[in-house]
Amino acid sequence: MIKRCLSLTIVLSLILIAGCAELTEITEGLGTASSEKRLEIIRDAELGTDWQMNQMRVKLGADDEISVVLKLANGDKVDGYFYLEKGEHVDFQITGDTLIYEPKARNIDDSAGITSDRFSFIAEQTQGNTYMLTFRNADDDEQTKITVFLEVIYPVNGSLFVPIAKN
Repeated sequence: MIKRCLSLTIVLSLILIAGCAELTEITEGLGTASSEKRLEIIRDAELGTDWQMNQMRVKLGADDEISVVLKLANGDKVDGYFYLEKGEHVDFQITGDTLIYEPKARNIDDSAGITSDRFSFIAEQTQGNTYMLTFRNADDDEQTKITVFLEVIYPVNGSLFVPIAKN
């Protein structure tokens, strides 16, 4: 009886180990696409009784895009800035129902693109109540990844939503 239990334990262990290795091989590349797009909340704080501040780090792979969504009331003011921690340039825009803001290079001949900017806008009923801050890594090189630091200050009654990454 003991010999049978020991043999069964060894066989089950071998099946489990082989099964885990096989499962790892099957799922090896599945997390790659979602792990390329990552958003990390660094700090989330209330500033007094009227304002909320979020600091985030956004990591994007080549040709990836990510949007941070703000839900605001008419007349709400938003301030913020971003800068590249890693990378050469980023595409950025703020949209409501239409395009609200898109930074441009300071010089027409400037091929370096956008590396940082400050923004401010007031939510208007004509733009709706949902605003998207969209970052896009426009570099086509498969190896190029960028990291963007973002800070957004908005009214406490507003809401900030970030995408959920599947792991």
